[in-house]
Amino acid sequence: MREINNITEKFLIDQIVLYYGTYDRFGNKYDEQMAYRRLEQLRVQKGLKDADEAVDYMIAVLDSGEAKLVS
Repeated sequence: MREINNITEKFLIDQIVLYYGTYDRFGNKYDEQMAYRRLEQLRVQKGLKDADEAVDYMIAVLDSGEAKLVS
């Protein structure tokens, strides 16, 4: 199993999930914008070509159990 060595990656993934969850629940535009901003930061950090690739990467990390989300 690959470890997440970069705390920033874990932070960004946690933030994306939290902001999107809050947006989904309350519909706050700020949370939507922040989720996309964090997704863009993850995309740039990992050298991915677009937001779809960043989402796929994030899902793969979450599915593999390598990232523990804030509960």
